[in-house]
Amino acid sequence: MQNAIAFCDNDVVVVAWSYGHKVEGCMGFAVYRIDPGGVETALPSMAVFPGFAPKRGQTTASFPVQKFYWKDPYARLVADTGGNRRFRYKVVPLAGEPGKLTPMTVAFLVSNEIEIGPTVAPKWRAFFNRGLISTQRVSAALDGKPAKGALLAAIAPKDGKLRASLAGDMIAALLDFVHRAKDGGALYAAFYELGDDELIAALEGVGKRLHLVLSNPDAGDEQSASAISDGNAASRARLAKTAGQLIDRMLPANQIGHNKFVVHVDAHGKPAAVLFGSTNWTSTGLCAQTNNTIVCDDAQIARRYHEYWKQLAKDTIAAAGDPKALQGAALRTWDATSKTFTVGTGVKATSWFSPNMPKLRASLAKEKRPPDMEEVAQLIAGAQHAVLFLAFYPGSPSLADWAAAAQKANKDLFVRGCVTHPSAAESFYYDLHGAGSAPKPGGGRQDPRVIQAQALGDNVPAGWQKEILSAGFAVTHDKIIVVDPFSPRCAVVTGSHNLGHKASFNNDENLIIVRGQRGLAEAYATHVLDIYDHFSWRWMIQSQGQAHAETMLSTVPDEWQSRYFDAKGNIKVAQLRFWLSALPAP
Repeated sequence: MQNAIAFCDNDVVVVAWSYGHKVEGCMGFAVYRIDPGGVETALPSMAVFPGFAPKRGQTTASFPVQKFYWKDPYARLVADTGGNRRFRYKVVPLAGEPGKLTPMTVAFLVSNEIEIGPTVAPKWRAFFNRGLISTQRVSAALDGKPAKGALLAAIAPKDGKLRASLAGDMIAALLDFVHRAKDGGALYAAFYELGDDELIAALEGVGKRLHLVLSNPDAGDEQSASAISDGNAASRARLAKTAGQLIDRMLPANQIGHNKFVVHVDAHGKPAAVLFGSTNWTSTGLCAQTNNTIVCDDAQIARRYHEYWKQLAKDTIAAAGDPKALQGAALRTWDATSKTFTVGTGVKATSWFSPNMPKLRASLAKEKRPPDMEEVAQLIAGAQHAVLFLAFYPGSPSLADWAAAAQKANKDLFVRGCVTHPSAAESFYYDLHGAGSAPKPGGGRQDPRVIQAQALGDNVPAGWQKEILSAGFAVTHDKIIVVDPFSPRCAVVTGSHNLGHKASFNNDENLIIVRGQRGLAEAYATHVLDIYDHFSWRWMIQSQGQAHAETMLSTVPDEWQSRYFDAKGNIKVAQLRFWLSALPAP
């Protein structure tokens, strides 16, 4: 089978291809982006052949891709500049000597057309930021001296170039939703962290039409406005002067008001749309960690979130200023029941809220699995083809344990995940391999299928610069699970929930499970594997040394192709097999 197939989210394009076997004499592939006018642009490359030095502006036409899938992280920028958002990709096999490569007589491949942007289906838009700071581009922008202070200073100003680059479409997505209130109606929001000046100013502009439940992150999180004990003290003071309703939801230690959602209620008082996801409204949430946001223009789901907002407000008022009285029995009982809505042909969306257990977490040994996590665990257990995920710090038990169980039950299941906290990656390893438990977080082993995010730190390949990993606690801040994205039974799990038991017991959270929306599933799969791929190479170098860096291209065609195909043409790389599984059977 000869074919090429492309996928995208709003930020990046992935293209995969196959000739059904090794291509004899092929030194690699030139990959071209084709715009609607037929203009072909060779994609950039970084690796070079031995004896050559990397140069700015080099492309795959001279230093080819020695893989069978590749990413185009520049398509969004091209689309934003030129206005064209539709692209195809041309894959050309090259042969010859390094420095003198020419197209082979073997036919080139052309992919399907993609449209890069957030709209994945009617009523659904998905936004992903470019919050990867462990990059050579960021290191160069910080003059080769990547440090947290310098980065935070660069991403805070409204007109900062690095801020715009790392946030991608996210700032515009949040501001556009806030601006809906200018045409009438009101906004009902619940936030954990609110510290970005541009976003606070936009909320101030809503005036009395803003109804806000604002929680209290620890200022030590370093992801909100500066304060001593309340990370939202500065934004709280500003919005107290302008908002129509500001409800201070000040939870005690070991409980967090973790929501990040906004409901737009129209001029007739009817909930019309809702924005939710993992993105905290801070400069670090926008720019310095990976995040996702969904804008859902479905009145049913908007009503559901609006009702939850009212339950939070009611619970806060009933507590009468006593932090320990928050998350009372009435709220926990209401949260314990999910609702499922039909949103388009064959598409179901199930909404959950937390805390949904009768009491705070106590004895881990005797605890019952929360109802929302039971549904998530069963979803993962039922996966037939793939389980992909990103998480921050889910605790235990969590999605990492359930993914390990699914992998153990089905060795052919394609499982990939990336997390910030090592405990989740280590749980996957020890659960999968039956090797007990990690000695302590960060001291155990990890399986290359589920890894902890890493940057180029102690081990830096020749020609590369040291990188910064984080500007706070989170690196991967998404809370995402994607199951069987190319199947009619595909599913996406997302929201604010950290995807472990603790959040369902102790936190204010929201979570949605969308089944049957393949456009949404493909966009989320593209994002998860974009982030996983970025960190997997760095994880390999940091954990196993520079021998695994592979920064040079091979001069032996069979050598590099043998990593992908055996002598009979069978695919050896699971991720290539995964991407190509989206193609119809020949």
